[in-house]
Amino acid sequence: MFSVQWIRQQALAVGFDDCGVAHAERLDDDAAFMEQWVAQGLHGNMSYLERNREKRYDPRELVPGATAVVVCVLRYDKCRRDYHRTIKSMLYQLDALLQSNPSDSSSSPDTSVSSQTVSPLPQHLFCDSAPFLERRWAVKAGLGFIGRNHQFFHHTLGSMVHLGEIVIDRAIETIETTEAIAPIKTIESRFAATPCADCHLCEEACPTGALRNPVWDATRCIAYTTHRCLICQQACPLNIVFRCLM
Repeated sequence: MFSVQWIRQQALAVGFDDCGVAHAERLDDDAAFMEQWVAQGLHGNMSYLERNREKRYDPRELVPGATAVVVCVLRYDKCRRDYHRTIKSMLYQLDALLQSNPSDSSSSPDTSVSSQTVSPLPQHLFCDSAPFLERRWAVKAGLGFIGRNHQFFHHTLGSMVHLGEIVIDRAIETIETTEAIAPIKTIESRFAATPCADCHLCEEACPTGALRNPVWDATRCIAYTTHRCLICQQACPLNIVFRCLM
């Protein structure tokens, strides 16, 4: 049986900036929201969002036997090449440690891998590579919140971070559930308990108005078509503060 603290220690040893763990379960509120969002056509040409919906909402449908989702965080500035390749490589290293079947999961990080391993799950490492609600799992793992620009914000690193996940089938000790997630169907209340509550700078900075509605309109988002827009993140006071602290 793994402890959350031991998993986090292994993730930090591999080079991730933070790590959290959440119970594998169906994201009912997100499912209802996504169904409505796609029905309105706000996903644009991302037709893949119309497929594998139940797998997107429930990791146990994506990875049979899943018990927990391990979410890892890495700052933008640590990815000098394709971040998918960087994070996937680090996830494989972490997965090898998780599969080393330690006799004492409370021990200090050990970068050596035992020959005694559990059977690896099929397709259980993710970084923008599967129907997976990464940002919501990061919130459920207690790592941060989703802001008005619809990006995930880490509590101390801001939103300029990449996420990667490992879905595992091992028993986990003492996972603390994150109760502070407001139902996604009430958009404004979702921001009430976050630093975004009375701030609209990202919405005002967006040159195409993709953020001016209560939900993100992918058809208007520059990053959706070019993958090179950071305007809403650069306008955020939180990111400015966090960069000064690094």
